[in-house]
Amino acid sequence: MKKNFIIVLLGIGLIIYASTVIASKNTIYYYTTSETQDIEITTNERIKLGGFVVEDSVTQNDGFTVFTITDGNKEIEIVFDGFIPELFQENMGVILDGVFENNTFVADDMLVKHDNEYVSSDGETYDVKNYSK
Repeated sequence: MKKNFIIVLLGIGLIIYASTVIASKNTIYYYTTSETQDIEITTNERIKLGGFVVEDSVTQNDGFTVFTITDGNKEIEIVFDGFIPELFQENMGVILDGVFENNTFVADDMLVKHDNEYVSSDGETYDVKNYSK
């Protein structure tokens, strides 16, 4: 009986450990534009940076997409060299992966944050969370 109890406890411990490791590898941590003031980032250190695209800041320059993001307190200029997601637009939340070079964030990967509402081509609005009209 005591041997079975120890085996069960070891099994539970292994499951908890594996769950923690898997969750930590699948969690995306990113800095907001204001948080970049409080941390030391080396020139070649890749980080994830999040914020909202500032209105009227998106331009094309030498094949790069240049825009500004903000968290409402601090703005950072972004030079993006990668695939622009279809949902990308001004005032939309984005998470960028890249490096800082001379106070400009050079990114090559972008995730677009969006709400749970979908508007179809015929103008019908759907709430994705509840799967209802």
